[in-house]
Amino acid sequence: MAHLLLNPGAFVLYVIVATVTPGPNNLMLMNVGLLKGHGAAARTGVGVSSGWGFQVLLCGLGIGGLVHAVPGLASGIDVIGLCYLIWLSWKLWSSDHLSSAAPMHGMGGAFLYQWINPKAISMSLTTAGLFVVKSHGGFPIASAIAVALGATILCIPSTLVWGLSGVALRDRLSVPSFARAFNRAAALTLVAMVIWLAVTTW
Repeated sequence: MAHLLLNPGAFVLYVIVATVTPGPNNLMLMNVGLLKGHGAAARTGVGVSSGWGFQVLLCGLGIGGLVHAVPGLASGIDVIGLCYLIWLSWKLWSSDHLSSAAPMHGMGGAFLYQWINPKAISMSLTTAGLFVVKSHGGFPIASAIAVALGATILCIPSTLVWGLSGVALRDRLSVPSFARAFNRAAALTLVAMVIWLAVTTW
């Protein structure tokens, strides 16, 4: 297995690509930027980054193995997350105004959302599996903490990019017709994401 300290380039590249590519977190961040502005986007971004980092830490300490050890638990978590994305897709599709499509936002909401976000859970398990150093006695705490802190720090720029992109579009999308088009494009993107996640998960 790779080691964060021995292979920092691979770790940095992996986290940047994994966090900046479209996903439920990034669509939520863009929507928060549109609805609430810079401050809310920044707070939500911190919640996403710290929530995902904490998830990576727990997976690095062995919770991932426990999840897979309980029959049906991993699949149940995935189903809950996908159902939430489908609900959010419908809410976006049926909305003509940005304020009607309220995502889970704020530090606390974004932190907790990682536990029903299928992409985040998959990324956490993969990140811990690839970069936390394994020993004969299990998972060293220091390695898990280092990987989790690195993941948190590297995730922040991606959240800022998506959140500030939403802020930049606020004036344009204040027009109902543009808002409706944006909501429906976001809804279709979420549906495509649900299908992709379902296919790759099962």
